[in-house]
Amino acid sequence: MGSSKGFMTVELLVTIIVGAILILSLNSIVVSHSFLTQRSRNLVMANAFAEQKVEALRSRGYLAVSSGSTNITAELPDDLKRPRSATQNVTNYSSGIKRIHLSITYNEQGKPRTQSYVTYLGELGVGQY
Repeated sequence: MGSSKGFMTVELLVTIIVGAILILSLNSIVVSHSFLTQRSRNLVMANAFAEQKVEALRSRGYLAVSSGSTNITAELPDDLKRPRSATQNVTNYSSGIKRIHLSITYNEQGKPRTQSYVTYLGELGVGQY
């Protein structure tokens, strides 16, 4: 009987250790998944905002879009974490073509993350870069 109790104690300890390793592994997976999910959401929001902004500029047309830099932070989606900022810079790229550069910065896990978007608006049509 004495050896049977010792064997059960060792089995119990091994089971607890294996269970703890599994729980820690699952916790790590959940944390990684949560981080990647939030990162994906932020990227989707930034991309959607940039696309909407560029389409609005295209709708206005070449002549209605003025050259210069504009702070568009107030237009950013509320779900992007603060601190955040966005700028729109329009330059005359060449004759009949304007270059539009959007820069969006937001907080991601305590660090700033910047996404940049460039497109061109022409008198005769549109091109992307």
